[in-house]
Amino acid sequence: EHRTKTHQYENSAETFNKTRIKLLSEIENLLKMNDELVNAHNEMTKQNHQLATNMVVLPDGWTCYQSSLYYISSEEKNWNDSYQDCLKRGANLTIINSNKDKDFLKTYGEVWIGLTNMEGTWKWVDGSTLTSSFWASGEPNGHTKKDCAVTSKHLDKPEVCIFTLERMD
Repeated sequence: EHRTKTHQYENSAETFNKTRIKLLSEIENLLKMNDELVNAHNEMTKQNHQLATNMVVLPDGWTCYQSSLYYISSEEKNWNDSYQDCLKRGANLTIINSNKDKDFLKTYGEVWIGLTNMEGTWKWVDGSTLTSSFWASGEPNGHTKKDCAVTSKHLDKPEVCIFTLERMD
């Protein structure tokens, strides 16, 4: 009987040691995982702080689209007054460079764009020459004498005269 008890004790001690080693290994793995989670949390906190520091709150009237800032005015003005208002805001009347730009602007109805007829040549406010890519047949002039351009949500292409500002960098 004494032998049996000794044998049981030895088996219990061996089982205990195996269980202890297994638990210590699991604790070590959990501590490593904890360290990784703490490091990931710290990195995310740092990134969150950087994002919050770089975040820009847009003033009323400004909206962001395709990495550009646009100011949509609620006031009706002529092209020259709109152009001057844009300059006062550190911006310029918008230039349409793609169908996406055109489609975005069409959602605002008729708005002035940065296109003007200078001495018989249509040019954008940055001095670049007009291409006919985004214009309906006969536009931008509409077979009439016009010196400024506007978009229209009723046409597939910009027509003639937008008060949208694109932020100048």
